[in-house]
Amino acid sequence: MSFWRSDYRALGQTLTSGRLGVDMPQPNGLGMRIAVFNQALAEEMSLEWAHADMDSVSGWIQSTSQPMAMAYAGHQYGYFTMLGDGRALLLGEWQNDLGICYDVHLKGSGPTPFARGGDGYATLHAMLREFIITEALHALGVPTTRSLMVLETPYKVWREMDQRGGLLLRTAPHHVRIGTLEYANRALSPEDYARYAMVILNRSIGLWNGANALEQGRSLYGVGDFDPEAVRCYFEEWSRRQAELLAHWMRVGFAHGVLNTDNISLMGMTLDLGPCAFVNTYDLKRSFSSIDQYGRYAWGRQSEIMEWNAGVLLSCLLPLLDSDHNERRAVLIAQDLLQQYRFCVEQALKRMQWMKLGLDPQRFSNHEEACSLVSDWQVWLEESRPDYALSYLNLEVILQEAMQFDSKSYPVQGGLLESSSRHISVDLPSRDWVARWINFLEGAGDGACLSSLAQMQSQNPSMIPRNHLVEDALDQKVLHDRDAGWDELLKAIREPYQRSELQRRLNQPPPLGDAGYCTFCGT
Repeated sequence: MSFWRSDYRALGQTLTSGRLGVDMPQPNGLGMRIAVFNQALAEEMSLEWAHADMDSVSGWIQSTSQPMAMAYAGHQYGYFTMLGDGRALLLGEWQNDLGICYDVHLKGSGPTPFARGGDGYATLHAMLREFIITEALHALGVPTTRSLMVLETPYKVWREMDQRGGLLLRTAPHHVRIGTLEYANRALSPEDYARYAMVILNRSIGLWNGANALEQGRSLYGVGDFDPEAVRCYFEEWSRRQAELLAHWMRVGFAHGVLNTDNISLMGMTLDLGPCAFVNTYDLKRSFSSIDQYGRYAWGRQSEIMEWNAGVLLSCLLPLLDSDHNERRAVLIAQDLLQQYRFCVEQALKRMQWMKLGLDPQRFSNHEEACSLVSDWQVWLEESRPDYALSYLNLEVILQEAMQFDSKSYPVQGGLLESSSRHISVDLPSRDWVARWINFLEGAGDGACLSSLAQMQSQNPSMIPRNHLVEDALDQKVLHDRDAGWDELLKAIREPYQRSELQRRLNQPPPLGDAGYCTFCGT
């Protein structure tokens, strides 16, 4: 097995002028060392490295036929900007033993023609942080790019001070983003743009449909025919997946941080993790990014801003939505598709809120008491701002104890809450709400409480990568070369639904919550 050219451009003679990417020299591994290696992902990719070493890694990277820095644009904080891979390289496509294809990308590999004056490098701290966050998201069931390894480079990187350099190797079905289409739509003729866009959209559709297992050496990229129906189907599926992704982010308390269109994947997965973080306190206005001064990308605004980004994607697809290129009909189609997107998001967020409480959204969506329970809980979250993760784990304890007692006794005596308070924190709503919730579940039929508990345990992680633990583990590893804290945290986040003592111990919030916590892009 080997890399072959992952050529987004070579779709005919008209697309080989370099407008959509710049060929770059092959990187080498001289003076580098492996800081962390993802053995499980390597095995999934059929990389036969029992114990990775720099010789094998360097040889693998050197097998790249021709790395490429991808061109793209983006709406950054609402304003259009010409961008591109300023510090990243697309090595190519890699195919495992089952024929499944992976795009392999370097991040922090040095300046490219798109660097815009930047040094193109990354710090070891920032790349290790992306490694651990992507591993956490993957284990939590959130679609995301994956991190194969982090290499420490032999040079220092200046970020307000000299820091150790790092290089991330990440993988994804592809790394194409909304901003890629924004760039291509401006750089190519209408005919070439239609052909190029269809290649990307058809590849995404094929991956979603499971058509990613091909015979060895055959690329997933091929010339696509103009097909307005396929474009509409693509956007509908992207809408569903992006809505589910947003619901996942809200379910686990993940704030992406910079939802510019150049950071939004056309696959409907988490891409480009920079100033991201996990909330402790339930605070919809919480923003962790050092440059997001006005909270445009705050945790609770992610759905709102992604609707804006969906509109930008539709503007890129507008020339492809009508077979006769009738602009008025295309606009009407786009308006209908955007409305469908809004509905997908609304439904995905509703399902998430219900399932975290152990309520079946399909069975009880029209039940007045169930709707009231969910609504009252959301109001309590916003007014009381409890620890988001622990509040649901506390409900699990309540439900488990309720299953051992006669439910008719505790609404009057309050014995359930008093008994449970020995095991949980005080992050709970009123006794009346808890009693209503327990009574509703017990009245839903035999086995309903047990089924609800199992559902809650699958939706509510017992462990999120608490920001203070992440920073402490990174500081210990980068500043002091101590791996104990890093190894323990990595072990815990890879099993986020296990109810173990390790998860319970590490899932405690810091005494001051998120006060003053800030994250950076790292460029």
